[in-house]
Amino acid sequence: MTLVAKGMGLDARIGTRFLQAGLGWGGSCFAKDTAALVVTAADYGLAMPIVAAARTVNQQQRERVVEKLLGELKIIKGKTVGLLGLAFKPNTDDLRDAPALDIARALVARGVTVTAFDPVAMERAKSEWADAGIKYCQTAEQVAEGADAVVLVTEWAEFQDLDWEAMAKSARSPFLLDGRLFLDAARLAKAGWRHARI
Repeated sequence: MTLVAKGMGLDARIGTRFLQAGLGWGGSCFAKDTAALVVTAADYGLAMPIVAAARTVNQQQRERVVEKLLGELKIIKGKTVGLLGLAFKPNTDDLRDAPALDIARALVARGVTVTAFDPVAMERAKSEWADAGIKYCQTAEQVAEGADAVVLVTEWAEFQDLDWEAMAKSARSPFLLDGRLFLDAARLAKAGWRHARI
């Protein structure tokens, strides 16, 4: 799938910017616009099955994180999962429809301790997501400490340069789920991480 996306991105009319499949989109605009498109089409007696399906799959991608963690850890109740990134995209503190919130709530509901770090959106998350049950860390490295799994949720550039070797040693179980197809799988393996992607 990664090779297909890379091939598509070679076409300058498409480009590579938004071809990293993963957790799906967040933010207010695309969700609002696609919902409006479906409703407006219905007002004129038209169906928009591709747009409706895209919206459904986008939501399901968040649920797949929990499924992947269950597949790896088998039992997640009582485990600790760290989230790297909270904002719906890098270089913003915007939390509107951010996948991190749905993922955190689903995990907390299953008895998981959720830790998280975001370089910009932490204070806003503490305020807006006060009821989510997330324990916030001071650094990205702290997310791995004692974790049974770490999930990359937002593709902040600085996450590529973390000390993944030290983080693997501090984790209870060095398993990383790359929700954005963003990190170098070979480097993670060399650093001691078991690695999976959405």
